[in-house]
Amino acid sequence: MGLPRAIQAHQQGDLAEAMRHYQRAIDQGDHRPPLFQNYGALLRQQGKQEHALQVYDLGLQCNPRDAGVLTNRANLIRDNRPASALADLLAALRLRMAQGEQPSACSELLRSLISLCRELGLQAWAQALAQVALRLVGPEPLLLGQLLVLLDGLAAAAEVSPDEPGEGVREKLVALLEQRIRRCAPRQQAELRLALAGHDMARGHLEQALQLYEQGLAALREPGELDPQETQERQKLLDLNSWNFGCGLLQAQELGRGWQLYEHGLRTPAEGPQRWQRALRKPFAASELPIWRGEPLVGKRLLLLEEQAIGDVMMFLTLLPALQQEAAAVDLMLGERLVPIYRRCLAEPVKIWTHADALQGRFIAADYDVQCPIGSICQHRFTRLDTYAQRVPMLVAQAARRDELRQAYATAGGSPAQRLIGISWKGGGTAGRIRAKSISPEQFAQLLQPLPGARFVSLQYGKAAPQVEQWRQAGLDVIHDPRVDALRDMDLWLDQVAACDAVISVANTTIHGAGGLNLPTQCLLSRNCDWRWFTDPAVQRSYWYPSVGILREDPQAGWAQALQRARHWLEQGCPMPAGPTATRALQPVRAR
Repeated sequence: MGLPRAIQAHQQGDLAEAMRHYQRAIDQGDHRPPLFQNYGALLRQQGKQEHALQVYDLGLQCNPRDAGVLTNRANLIRDNRPASALADLLAALRLRMAQGEQPSACSELLRSLISLCRELGLQAWAQALAQVALRLVGPEPLLLGQLLVLLDGLAAAAEVSPDEPGEGVREKLVALLEQRIRRCAPRQQAELRLALAGHDMARGHLEQALQLYEQGLAALREPGELDPQETQERQKLLDLNSWNFGCGLLQAQELGRGWQLYEHGLRTPAEGPQRWQRALRKPFAASELPIWRGEPLVGKRLLLLEEQAIGDVMMFLTLLPALQQEAAAVDLMLGERLVPIYRRCLAEPVKIWTHADALQGRFIAADYDVQCPIGSICQHRFTRLDTYAQRVPMLVAQAARRDELRQAYATAGGSPAQRLIGISWKGGGTAGRIRAKSISPEQFAQLLQPLPGARFVSLQYGKAAPQVEQWRQAGLDVIHDPRVDALRDMDLWLDQVAACDAVISVANTTIHGAGGLNLPTQCLLSRNCDWRWFTDPAVQRSYWYPSVGILREDPQAGWAQALQRARHWLEQGCPMPAGPTATRALQPVRAR
């Protein structure tokens, strides 16, 4: 009972049973540190951040000198309370050193401290900790990698170390790192080279990043007697780093190799309820219906499978016309929320199935020649920019309902409006992603100041009514329609989007609706944007949706300039966005 049963269920993957037994152990007065560490980690994995924090706080009340619980809590609160996280990590380090733990046990903790100090701009602290780390742990590869990140962020003339001047320090560290790498086991070599490849990718050094990535892959392929655990660890390392590296390549406009590595998302874990970065349910095993690997589709019948994120599916479906021109038939398996929209927007002979249809045998494997996750099609046919957005618009609203909504919104409150501007200010996903993609209501209100002849319409999914009412109380002309709930009826929501003349939104599903309808749209794009957006600030439009312009959050100055430009766009009458969708030739970069 209690903790042993919880740990057993956790190890077996029965997470609901594990959570039940963890809670039971707490209720029964079991206050051992591993209980709080494991239970909090599981809650965080399930996306229950607040509950996880409560568990860690209780764990520290019962075990105020436990470094493990302190470290776990620091990792949980790092994004939104970095100063508190730093205090927790420092306290954990002091405890581990006071308790006489081996220096190697402090390696990961020291790396986290250096990284957090660097992110907070505490360069002197980061440098001092680096000196402590090198003295305690020695030139451990992952620690050296973190030090390279630190050194690269410093000005060349700045003093990098308390003991040495800055000039030449990086070169010495690189030489030390290379010397150490050659003495590492293959998996450790791979881990360091892949981490450095990601770092170089973030700095825009594509050639060097690809070279390091290939070296990391070569280390993982080194022969030898591999036990099952080592094989599994190598595969996990390959999937995680390849997914992250692939996303970086896509953002850097390297579509060819980027889409190939995007495949690793099918096996890369995700934080929160979505178990994998790319999650889907196949109706047939690969042995029943082969997976499409890019071979010619002439005369073949292809079944495309929905992945978990609604916006991703809507985006990838913009590529459907090109596949229809090649294959004998392309049919879809979609979730219930999207079915009404695409049964209207996609004419016969496209068949759209649901998971219920699959369970009830309404279609069988013999009906098709190949199947494919919808996110996997890009690597086979869509590695050039000119293959995107071939049909515009892709979505079609129900005209009668769209017009009815437009009339109601234009005459709401007794004052007529000539223009309706759809708005959305909050992103979706895990708690961390929501914070990263959203704009505070106070900042967003700058866009909603009175505009002659215009009225703002909330397209925000979730609980938006209270915020809209606050804006209305402040004298802003914003309306919320309680009949529309995108989480319950996306078809009605799409008609609401279509009732607007233009849209301004953060990067969420609203962009896919407005872009698919080809409405003039501005996307307020967070500096923490994901793989579907090119990160070059000179790119001004989405390559998926030509009608979607991009207004970027500045990494240093924040949203001020983007909001100013958005307001100017509103005042100019919301013209169709213009500007480049890419800034470099989409040819694969080759490693040397």
